[in-house]
Amino acid sequence: MQATADRTRANVWAAGIVAGTIAGALIDSFLVIANHTTYIQIWQFVASAIVGGAAYASPAYAILGFAMHFAISIVWASIYAWAAFGPMPALAQAPVLSGLLYGIVVMIGMTLVLMVNHVGPAGLPDAGTLVKSLIAHTVFFGLPVALYVSRAARA
Repeated sequence: MQATADRTRANVWAAGIVAGTIAGALIDSFLVIANHTTYIQIWQFVASAIVGGAAYASPAYAILGFAMHFAISIVWASIYAWAAFGPMPALAQAPVLSGLLYGIVVMIGMTLVLMVNHVGPAGLPDAGTLVKSLIAHTVFFGLPVALYVSRAARA
């Protein structure tokens, strides 16, 4: 019994790490293309949530942003994997719908954190930014996480 629980726990972590890494790379790539920017600028933006405008002063801050972004992606994916392997197995049985909905949850969570840090509580992103964010988080993050976790849960 303990061996099964240990194996399941290991599978959850492995699925979260792999899914988060894949989805983190996909969402970054989409954002680079959609925003006509570079990976360095995307990761500087992420780092600026902690260090503020100083993140834009040096590309070296992109390393911090890269580490932050992939750590955050892995955490979000691990939460989904934990739920799919545990109390909400339906997530693994309907990955397309679950992934798209989870992407919305992630988008709302990240938008609240980033907007408070970057714009302030009163500021809202423009419609174009919201649409890109919705596509990024649903199609390029939530969906790949759910599809990978669903496959891992069946294995």
